[in-house]
Amino acid sequence: AHMAAIISCDGILLSGQDVRCDESALTGEPEPMLKSAEKPFMISGTTVNAGKGTMLVVAVGEYSIAGKIKKDVYGGEHGELSPLYGKLDAMATRIGKVGMVCALTAMTAILIW
Repeated sequence: AHMAAIISCDGILLSGQDVRCDESALTGEPEPMLKSAEKPFMISGTTVNAGKGTMLVVAVGEYSIAGKIKKDVYGGEHGELSPLYGKLDAMATRIGKVGMVCALTAMTAILIW
């Protein structure tokens, strides 16, 4: 891996020299984690800060850890909306209806005068 390379898939480190990954977005760890035979898991969406190595890809896209998180945040299975998206959609619909009423009222007032 290159310095500060973002990992785009989940994998297992097969071999490497001083491979360190910044997993702070997922784990909250302030320091980059050293990857070794004891801790070989490379997680998508994290950044390789140091070292070089070879990784076996085990999951990509919606099957990776980052993909599962995105799927949970942006919508579940079978087209379900997250609670936040449901509320935002309802609010946008209400704003649209109020805007239409205001526009029709203004147009009616202009035509009468």
